[in-house]
Amino acid sequence: MTRRYEIVYIFNSAVEEAQVDQTLERFHALLKSEENPEPIRNVNHWGKRTLAYSIGSNEIGYYVVTQFATDPTLLPEFERLVKLEESVIRYQIVLNEGEVPVPAPLPDTSDGEKPSDGGPSKPDADPSKGGGPKDEEGTNEEN
Repeated sequence: MTRRYEIVYIFNSAVEEAQVDQTLERFHALLKSEENPEPIRNVNHWGKRTLAYSIGSNEIGYYVVTQFATDPTLLPEFERLVKLEESVIRYQIVLNEGEVPVPAPLPDTSDGEKPSDGGPSKPDADPSKGGGPKDEEGTNEEN
C-alpha cells in the first residue's frame, strides 16, 4: 500500500545545485518499488534562504521540498541515507493526508436577513423577573 508524503530538505548553502540534484536522485531511487516505479510527484527548489536560527555554523540553507508516494516499509532505509548525508543539515518527512479542507460557503444573505448560527433563539424576557422593557432611565416601566 502506497502512502503520500512530503519531505523538506535543508542542504548546506555551500553545496552547488548540481550536487543537490545528484544527491536527490540517490535518495529518490530508494523510494522506487515494482508497484510504484515513479514515486516522485513534485520537486520544488526553493533555493537559498536564511535559517530561522543557526544550525551549527550555518545561517543560510538551500531548501528543497519534495512530494512523493511510496510504501511505508521503504522509509527507514531512505531516512538512514538522508541522516548519513553530510550536505543535509536538516530534513523533515510528513504524511500528506490530502488537500486542506475548504470551508463551506456562507448562505446567500442578499435578502437582508442575517444568517442563523443554528443555535436556539433567545426567549423574550419575563417582565415578572425584572427583565421587561426598560424606560429611558434604565428602570422597568412597570413599577
